[in-house]
Amino acid sequence: MANNDIQNMENRQVPRDTDAERTLLGGILRDPESFGNIQAEVDDDDFFYLEKHQVIWHAFCELYKAGTEIELLTLSVELEQEGKLQLAGGKEYLFDLMESVASTANAMWTVSHLKNKSVLRRLIKSSSETIQKAMDPSNSPDEVLQDAERNIFAIADKQVKDTLKPVEQFVSPLLVRLNNRKDGLTGIPTGIADLDQLTNGLQPSDLIILAARPGVGKTSFALTIAANAAIDYKKNVAFFSLEMDGMQLAQRLLCSRAQIDQSRLRNGKLNRDELNKLTSLVAPINMAPLFVDDNADLGIMELMSKARGLKHKGKLDLVIIDYLQLMKTGGEESRAVAIGAISRGLKILAKDLQVPVIALAQLSRKVEEKGRDRPQLSDLRESGSIEQDADMVWFVERKFVQTHREEDKYSATLIVAKHRNGSVKDIPLSFVPEYTTFYNAASEGGGGDVPYSPNADDSIPDFGEF
Repeated sequence: MANNDIQNMENRQVPRDTDAERTLLGGILRDPESFGNIQAEVDDDDFFYLEKHQVIWHAFCELYKAGTEIELLTLSVELEQEGKLQLAGGKEYLFDLMESVASTANAMWTVSHLKNKSVLRRLIKSSSETIQKAMDPSNSPDEVLQDAERNIFAIADKQVKDTLKPVEQFVSPLLVRLNNRKDGLTGIPTGIADLDQLTNGLQPSDLIILAARPGVGKTSFALTIAANAAIDYKKNVAFFSLEMDGMQLAQRLLCSRAQIDQSRLRNGKLNRDELNKLTSLVAPINMAPLFVDDNADLGIMELMSKARGLKHKGKLDLVIIDYLQLMKTGGEESRAVAIGAISRGLKILAKDLQVPVIALAQLSRKVEEKGRDRPQLSDLRESGSIEQDADMVWFVERKFVQTHREEDKYSATLIVAKHRNGSVKDIPLSFVPEYTTFYNAASEGGGGDVPYSPNADDSIPDFGEF
């Protein structure tokens, strides 16, 4: 068994307490009514160190499942039918178990104590397996690290994972959360009113693909959402930027929030009012739970590791990746297969961590063909599995990129082309290129008719609530 393998690996005593195991099992025989509460806390897998105690526990479970009362006679019969009575120590050992315990008063403390021992044994076993894989030259470091991390987090999850509970324990907190949620949203707010209304906020476990051609505004829209969620709603946001460095993102963020022309900031031609605006925004931005990783050589395994680390610390509500096609791939045979592996990994990440994940993606050049008035799901570049894995697909569209007409300059549209749990919709937006920022549409007809003149006495138009 696995425990013997562990003991052979190290000439040390494996973490265990066989006396406590005897106490727990004997207590159940003494007070069968306690089994239900104890079973809810016990993890079958390697919870007991001694094999005979594992066998006895399994027999308890079978009796309980069949609705048969747990007592010395029924236990003996069950073990006999399984052909494991002698493996469990025989009838004399079962009798000794029951006689050695006076009560089950400390049963839950004993369960907690044994659970700690079990966790330590699992850690030893996981570490041993990692060593074996690391010594195999056919395994890549990334694969070994990913397996090791997955095993460690699986062990950690067992420590905090809830068991089955009455439904009332979920309904009441849900009602409290709904009552306390701003605007009634159940997910992460984006700050874009029509989008939040459509999605009810970005939902846990959702993978959202945000796609457009270069220069349309993918990064700007993603950063707008990140800023709104982190600064306005105090949500923990991890922004992984493979294209722009952290200083560039910080510059965009400052100009966006202060509504200052980026070129004026770069040229150092800010007037006193603009400097005051920037200064007043430094503190709220610095205090926002927004984490930026600008490592351009990021792979899916490293990203998953960093996201899990933030989640484990309670500092992750939303993940944004800019952008998917720039992520480092493994040794897949084709680019399409590699991108498909990344998109599947991101979906797994969203489900495992129960957070929404927004991944930016490039569209193919087909969207620029004459006669094409809007992008389609088939335009997602390099892999159809991106569309398959995504719960939502958004397209950012700005007519000005094609027409260069002044009336289109401040108009934009977010096309929700796929929505697994809701309807699709075109959402009108306002876009200010000087701020590289998206806003709620300024009117029912969209943002194209918004007056804006950055050089006319530095006036700033009203683009609606940020």
